[in-house]
Amino acid sequence: MNKLPRPVVDDPAAIKLLAKNDQVKSFPHLQDVVETITAGYDQYLAAEGDALRVNQVVLSEEVEGYLRAHYARPPAALSHITALRLEAEQRVCPMCGSMHRGTLDHLLPKEDYAAFAVFSQNLIPACKCNIRRGQTVTGQGAGERILHPYFDECLAERLIAARFEELGRVPRITLQILADPAHPHYSAIAFHVREIVSNSAILKYVSDRWAHLCQLPELAVRALSVVPESVDALRTLLEHERDLTDRAHSGRNNWNSVFVTGLLDADVLQWLYDCLSAPGRDPNGPLL
Repeated sequence: MNKLPRPVVDDPAAIKLLAKNDQVKSFPHLQDVVETITAGYDQYLAAEGDALRVNQVVLSEEVEGYLRAHYARPPAALSHITALRLEAEQRVCPMCGSMHRGTLDHLLPKEDYAAFAVFSQNLIPACKCNIRRGQTVTGQGAGERILHPYFDECLAERLIAARFEELGRVPRITLQILADPAHPHYSAIAFHVREIVSNSAILKYVSDRWAHLCQLPELAVRALSVVPESVDALRTLLEHERDLTDRAHSGRNNWNSVFVTGLLDADVLQWLYDCLSAPGRDPNGPLL
């Protein structure tokens, strides 16, 4: 989960240029619907990509098929699609927070929203979490929708953390939402976490990090090669580690930050300090 800058693309100009290209199969079928499509773009922007407020754009099945095909094999007028596919594959997934992206996908699915199949503001660099959600964009409850990395400012906030219980070598791990229930987008945040983040490999990732912590603390947090002098010192160390992780990954909800934030819970912090400072423990040895 991460807030991204919006792509700088002149989408109306791109679709108009595409419609005039007599070398593509969609010619001349797009020409009669260019204004309809660009009006849809304008409404999408006015709704700020909110899946609850973006209107369907009615097009013929034939035109919808052409737009989906152009997404799969972009002609020159849609070069932004190729550029977005190649850009920053190694960075954090803005949809679930995993440590990579690897694909370019649609926020509003092209199967249901074909008018936005080549619209830059609907194309999100993500990992396979976005494929797993299928056509899901909204829920049954009020305000339930997926978050949009280009428009939802709340994605820049710290929204989730790991929650460790039954502490030991194999704790029980869940995700906790940090946003206040009074947050104006709480329903959307909770829905997004439930439908996308929780269905990713995040709990397995955090579990592996915990295993590294128990095997040798500095494998999970480099600064733990030295035992902190107190619980407060440990808290300061972990907060610094989390801040560095946030900066390294340009956001507060990457999986590394989710893990470290979980270690800062008061009960986990005390347990970790007790284990680190246990009498007779080798500072370069296992935690347990």
